[in-house]
Amino acid sequence: MMQLNAMAVLFKSLMGDVSGADIGKSFELMGKGMLGIFIVMILIYAVIVILNKTSGTNKDTK
Repeated sequence: MMQLNAMAVLFKSLMGDVSGADIGKSFELMGKGMLGIFIVMILIYAVIVILNKTSGTNKDTK
């Protein structure tokens, strides 16, 4: 019976028992957050590229 209990609970924290399902949910949430950050970085880069192309420096000014 002790072995079964060890499989159900990975470790005990101050907030309670932590199971494998809890760790899976936290990895899923972390992955979504990292994907969101990556998408925002790509959008910022795209805006910078578009702004550089539309408002480039004029080389013919004297």
